[in-house]
Amino acid sequence: MTYNATRLRVGVVGLGFGASVHAPVLKSFPDVEVVGIAGRSLHKACHTASLLSIPHGFGSISDLLNLGLDAITLALPPDQVASAVNQSLSRRVHILCEKPLGTDYLVSSSLAHASQGLTCAVNFFFAELKPFIYLKHLVDSGSLGLVRHINVLWLTESWVQRSHQWSWKSDADVNGGVLSLFGSHLLYLSEWLLGPVVSLSSQMSTSSGISFAPPGSRPAEDHVYFRLNYGNGVFFSSTIGNANPGLSVHRWHVVFDGGTAILENNSSDYAKFSFTLQRPGLPPEYWPPVDQDGDGRFPAFRSLARRFINSARHHQFMTPDFHAGARVQQLDSAIRASSLSRREICLE
Repeated sequence: MTYNATRLRVGVVGLGFGASVHAPVLKSFPDVEVVGIAGRSLHKACHTASLLSIPHGFGSISDLLNLGLDAITLALPPDQVASAVNQSLSRRVHILCEKPLGTDYLVSSSLAHASQGLTCAVNFFFAELKPFIYLKHLVDSGSLGLVRHINVLWLTESWVQRSHQWSWKSDADVNGGVLSLFGSHLLYLSEWLLGPVVSLSSQMSTSSGISFAPPGSRPAEDHVYFRLNYGNGVFFSSTIGNANPGLSVHRWHVVFDGGTAILENNSSDYAKFSFTLQRPGLPPEYWPPVDQDGDGRFPAFRSLARRFINSARHHQFMTPDFHAGARVQQLDSAIRASSLSRREICLE
């Protein structure tokens, strides 16, 4: 792998989120050259490359890697991640991957182990948003005292659930479902804020997916409740679902000894949160969502991608890395085991 003195040669894999977010953001960096994009359809990849003014479109990641890349970004269904990562690692290419990192903990932990010596990151983008950065400051600084508990409610109706169109996002056999789609973000944020989980319990439901699953298919979970416990007695509880007609709410209540922080998003844009701080004897402090045009995930991904490019250029470690992705998959597996056994799972 040879570095261009001025611009990193980067490839994008994925004709959905990869084409709509990864490629435009990377193309906006003056020190990056997006040299190709790949998907499963050569025709669609070439068409997408033409629309985005990317030199090459490919029907396979191996053809893309033959361009001599410095780095690659992956936006793929979970069951396609391991193969794409392993091919990239074999070429010693730095990797920025969408979550989840593969289909289960065994897969993701093997990928994390194999990634040593390269900059390999996972896009847990909520930690790049200003409301969550400020929340992290409140937790770490102790300015409101210790955290007592966190409760998160995240309920929407996804297009897959609304249209009853079967896809990997509703297929349990490829690790689809709301725990992978939403829960993986919360599991990362929970330990980012509070430290290691020591035990957990959960319940899961597939009530909506059953109604449109093809014969012989296993519907993935569409509603999950889980509780995460920490060694200091703090707990994190959450109810998430993507089959709630007419509803769109993502709300955090973070209760400290000296006040409560509320992060709330009632829009269809996953990234637009207001922030309210309530303290005894004082009027509430309120910060509205950042007023910006377009998808709020663009600025968040731009922040993480900028750090990734800088780290890749200098062969440096960054967070969240593949080990963070594997840890989330470990918690994911434990949540599934708890729901099946109806018992609390210890992680120590």
